[in-house]
Amino acid sequence: MAEFVLKQMVAEKGLADKFEIDSAATESYNEMCHAGIHHGTRQMLKSMHIPFEEHYSRRIRPHDYAYFDYILAMDDSNIEDIQSLVGIDTEHKIYRLLDFTTHPRNIKDPWYTGNFDETYRDIVEGCQAFLEYLDTLKD
Repeated sequence: MAEFVLKQMVAEKGLADKFEIDSAATESYNEMCHAGIHHGTRQMLKSMHIPFEEHYSRRIRPHDYAYFDYILAMDDSNIEDIQSLVGIDTEHKIYRLLDFTTHPRNIKDPWYTGNFDETYRDIVEGCQAFLEYLDTLKD
């Protein structure tokens, strides 16, 4: 969900050519089982008019750490899992998405909660705050 929300926000700002946005998982379930986007996520993206295409998440790999400028996680558990896969965050690239907001916190996984509305709102808040943060770096 976050990948497509952020892509939409970046496109609306006319900055799509300045970003490479990709999502990865900390587990290999979707990659192994070729499971696509959860139906609840599809429904939420459709209802919010966020464009998306079929997506099969892949497991994050150690070279992703070297390649990407930022690795954004949904919660503390994701950060621990990411660090176990890519190593210690020596370059300070790994953050929770909501760390850029005025109220840093974990984003609850709707796979477990069933609350796709809450997750969507948190993702939008985090993506907006992340883009605002990046904008301050230009100064």
